Amino acid sequence: MSLQQSQVFTLQECAEYLKIAESTIYLLARKGKIPCQKVGRNWRFSKEALDRWLAGEIVITPIEP
Repeated sequence: MSLQQSQVFTLQECAEYLKIAESTIYLLARKGKIPCQKVGRNWRFSKEALDRWLAGEIVITPIEP
């Protein structure tokens, strides 16, 4: 599988891609409002999932603590 087919962003790269502050991305991730996966202590974001989320194809229902 090539990098182009499965591009994964760090929090910083996601913020740059979406043109949103890193702190906002972090809050969205913690609240479960953006498609992401926590790997250890780090958040990872699939470009494909983000694109589908932006297009309204992925609707996320956050789990309230």
